[in-house]
Amino acid sequence: MSVLILGVKMNSRAAQRQQTRQKILDAARDCYGAGSFDAVSTREVAQRAGVAEGTIFNHFPTKEELVISCVGDQLAEAIEKGLYTMDPEWCFVDKMMHVASYRFTQVGLNPGLWQVIMQQVVFSPRKGAVQAIMESSGLIAAIQALIEEAQLSGELNPDLAPQLIRKTLMALFLFTIHEHFSTQNFDCQDMCATLRELLETQVKGLWACEPELAA
Repeated sequence: MSVLILGVKMNSRAAQRQQTRQKILDAARDCYGAGSFDAVSTREVAQRAGVAEGTIFNHFPTKEELVISCVGDQLAEAIEKGLYTMDPEWCFVDKMMHVASYRFTQVGLNPGLWQVIMQQVVFSPRKGAVQAIMESSGLIAAIQALIEEAQLSGELNPDLAPQLIRKTLMALFLFTIHEHFSTQNFDCQDMCATLRELLETQVKGLWACEPELAA
């Protein structure tokens, strides 16, 4: 009986910790969505979440980690939905666009937060900041799997390293977000149109014939 009670208490603590973490993330999204990284303090986030400031650092070691988690969790949910609703018969570009549409929807719902992400994380001097978001959200694994599947089917060049293709495609995605932030156009369909044009150009290739390259 004592073991059972202990187990119930541990589950209760874990659930409470998760609820506190979610409260902090919700508060941070609201705060950063309306302000900038430097203007918003962890004290302000704590007050909005109804927790002590030190509680934030029990869940997120740094302010930057907090911001990364703000979008990481949402991206993970968006990617899961995109993969679950994907038609396996679609071509590679259509599959990529389907996943991207869920991500762009997240951007449109809170452009202020993504502005902070672009300024403080994407262009952060901290090595691996972008990688942390991509890995924690499951994006890298999802895109890698789609690339390898397309290579096996003959749709993409099997001689190219999947990691290199993935990095190229991720650069196009980040460029699309940056391009639309510069014009303050966060319409999901417009962002999808921009990315599709870039993806199709990339997949089709730029060379009419392969040139002789300098060593």
